Parts: sequence; structure tokens; C-alpha cells
Amino acid sequence: MIEDLESLVKGRVDEYLILVSDSRELMIKLANGEVSTTQSWRDYEVSIYLAKSGRIAAASYTTHDPRDAIRKTVSMIERLEESPLYAELPEPSGREKSRVDPRLKEAALQGDAAWVLEELELDAYPTAAGMISIAYTTRRLVGSNGADLSQEATSFNGYMRIFKGKSSGQWAWTSTVYDKVKATRAIGQAASLAEECSKLPHEDVEPGTHRVLLGPMIAANLLQLAASAANAGSIILGFSFLQNRGLDSRVGSEAVTILEKPLDDTMPLFTGFDDEGVETRDKVIFDKGVFKTVLHNTKTAKIMGDVTTGNAGWVLPRTFNLEVAPGGLREDEMLEALGDGIYATNNWYTRFQNYLEGTFSTVTRDALFIVRRGRPVACSSRARLASSMPSLLGSIEDLSRSQYDIQWWEVEEPVRTPYVLVSSMKVSRGASVGAR
Repeated sequence: MIEDLESLVKGRVDEYLILVSDSRELMIKLANGEVSTTQSWRDYEVSIYLAKSGRIAAASYTTHDPRDAIRKTVSMIERLEESPLYAELPEPSGREKSRVDPRLKEAALQGDAAWVLEELELDAYPTAAGMISIAYTTRRLVGSNGADLSQEATSFNGYMRIFKGKSSGQWAWTSTVYDKVKATRAIGQAASLAEECSKLPHEDVEPGTHRVLLGPMIAANLLQLAASAANAGSIILGFSFLQNRGLDSRVGSEAVTILEKPLDDTMPLFTGFDDEGVETRDKVIFDKGVFKTVLHNTKTAKIMGDVTTGNAGWVLPRTFNLEVAPGGLREDEMLEALGDGIYATNNWYTRFQNYLEGTFSTVTRDALFIVRRGRPVACSSRARLASSMPSLLGSIEDLSRSQYDIQWWEVEEPVRTPYVLVSSMKVSRGASVGAR
């Protein structure tokens, strides 16, 4: 199939890349402790990049027969102006890197994962609501630069929200293989949060500046956004608080180290090649609070006078798996280290008020604990947390030794993160709709 597509562009453009991704996915949705929906589908996507005389065109198609659309894209490039983003495609240096769990592959292809529900013993949680996703994906990239690279991978991720009266707890997990321990631990964490919150009296959060312990769910969301600011596309377009900060400048406390790890095949966005066919590599974005790496493709590297870091997306750079380095505290020491403050376990609706300053706010959801003298004394309704990325990173005191692999609809790229202790965040009362 991909050879047929190549024949439509060869000789008609100067450069091209064609990426074909074929994914089979099975999704199980639960409500009130029972399966509410099981969906199985196939996503077949063809993405094409074309360059001719400094003009570029890029498009993606989900049709199973994209030949007519590709012909139109080829003819369209003649009418475009030269692009300031154009850069010659690099020599391919990528490596093929695959990891397939046979049980997950079979479940995705057959659309049946009843065995997963049995093994996770979800009938023990009659109030559970959430989602389990199993996928099997193949990718192949070919290009005029000589690239011809393939990948085969499976993934297993999900999140579960457990209710106890008016209280709730939620946790997520992600993996490239079926990991019963990781999934059951996440479900157990959600149940434990709901149980603990339900036993405590209700108390509204006092508006003001508080010490805050961020659980892995919310830490993954916020620190993923911090790391994404190192994307050269965001820097060039003015959507990054790092735009006016040079490499080797301090942007956070010494407790903060964030790495990008595309070669870690235990998390679903692993790959040995980027969308330009360049070899990927693990790298440090922030090293003990110091800004170390801008994430580039060849286009942004040309604009900024740098070299590609193997982070090409289809037009702008992208981020693969992220890891927040652990700290020095055991989990059972985190609340004691917090002292008096707020323990936030989950969030949604994170919004930036100013990208260049990095100012943002987010709304907590599920269990939100008021902590005094290192002990939870009350559970609160939702609150709004506000800060800026420089202030957040600079206020991180310590992190837990343990880490959790998080991915769900508030954390698009997989993030391995510990608990994060922040010395100062603005807290105000948020909406109190639904479970606390």
C-alpha cells in the first residue's frame, strides 16, 4: 500500500515523507461497577509531507484509500508560497524499536478482553467508573531521504474513579504490556482516596496561599505542561515561558529534574525514530532546575541555529514519554513534610492566562484533603489552584521516591512522576458540583 502512495508523489515533488499508522483499539467503559460500553475500532491514518522549491504541504487522512486526497495535495503545493519553515530533510538515522504483548495484541484484534476484567477483579468495586484501553499499532515511515522504518507496539492504559458516598478518588495507569500489578495498584489507590475522604468531616478550603502536596495525577498534568514549554515550536510561536530564557538558565529549584525518554519501551510513546526518520534519544529537559534542552526538528533547529534533537512531529516538534526524577521522601513521609497545607489528588480544566509568563490555573477534582500537622483533618470541595510555571518549578521542595506512570485525558503523553511537594500556591474555592 505505501509503495502505491509513493508512486503518486515521486518525481512530482523535491522531497516527501509518508507515514502510515494502523491501530486496532479496544475500549471498555465502566459505570456503577459494571461494563457500560465496549467499543472496538480500527484507525488507519496516512500522513504525508511534501516539499517543492521551498514550498511545503502536510496533511493527514483517515480514509482507507487516500490516493485521490494525496493527488490533490500534490497539485495544491504548486499554488503555495515558499515557507519560512522549510528545511531540507535530514539523512535517516532512526532505529526500528518494537514491543508487543501477545495477549494485548490478540485482545485488540479480536475485540475481546473479558479476561482483563476478570483478572482485575473489578466486581469488588461496585461504584467504579472509568475506562480501560488496549491497543495494537503498526507504523511505517518512508521518505525521499531514504527513510524506511517500521514499528509495532501494544499499549494498556486506563483510569478508574471510585465513589464512597459523596467522596471520590481517581487514579490512572499506562504501560506497553499487560501489567496487572500496576492496574490493580491504581484502582486500589482510587478506592483508598475515596474511603479516606469519606471518613473525614467536610471543610471548605480557606482562600489564600498554601503549601500544597500534588499527587501523581495532578503532578503529571502540570509538569507535562512545564516540559512542553521546551518545545521549539512553542518558543518560536510565543507559547512558552522559556522564550526569553536561554539554555543553562535556572528555571526551577534544585529538586526539579525532568527527562524526555522516547527510548523507554515501558511507556506507550516509545520510538526509535521521529517523523523525519531521525534517531531519537533520551535527554534531560530540566536538570536540577536548570534549562538544558530545547526540543527540535530540522525546521525549528534551522530557525534557531541549532540541530535536531530527534523530536520531529509532522510539522512542529513533539514530546514523547516524560519522566520526573524522584526525590528523597518516602510516600509515608510526604504529609509530615507538608505539615499544614492542602493535599490535591487530581485536577482538570488547566488553563493558561498568559503563555509567555506561564501563568495558569487548574481546578481540583475528587479527594482534596486539608492537612494540619501532617495529618488529614478534613476533606474539601473543589478548589482552584493558581501559579505560574516559573513559580511552581521554583517552589518545589521535594518529591517522593516512588513514581507512577500516568496517562489519561488530562495527561496526553505518558508521564512517570512522583508526588510533588510545593511550598506555595494560591488556592481559592472552586465549583462544588458533584463528588468531592
